[in-house]
Amino acid sequence: MCKRFAGAALIAGVLVLASTSYSSPPAGDAAAGKDVFLKKCKTCHGENGQGNEGMANLLKTKIAPFDSDEVQGKSDADIKVIIVEGKGKMKPVKDISDSDINNVIAYVRTFKKK
Repeated sequence: MCKRFAGAALIAGVLVLASTSYSSPPAGDAAAGKDVFLKKCKTCHGENGQGNEGMANLLKTKIAPFDSDEVQGKSDADIKVIIVEGKGKMKPVKDISDSDINNVIAYVRTFKKK
């Protein structure tokens, strides 16, 4: 009986670990995220998420397109840190709620190449 329980517990543990190793769907609403993005982010990131070349030149930086491996390879937590704290020449986004951040992340994920 003990061996059977230990085996079942081991299998359950492996299944939990396996399920967490795959990325889960974003917690936010992509449509709501697009609205927030258009209000707070499009000036630099462009309306289509490909980056505003003029702004990038002005800031003397590169703005990675949302469909790039550079952006899509980041975890949701990494993207949240960038939104909240900024990165490089990107300033933190001010006056944005946690739910709006989750929505923007969900919207960014819609650019992932299939």
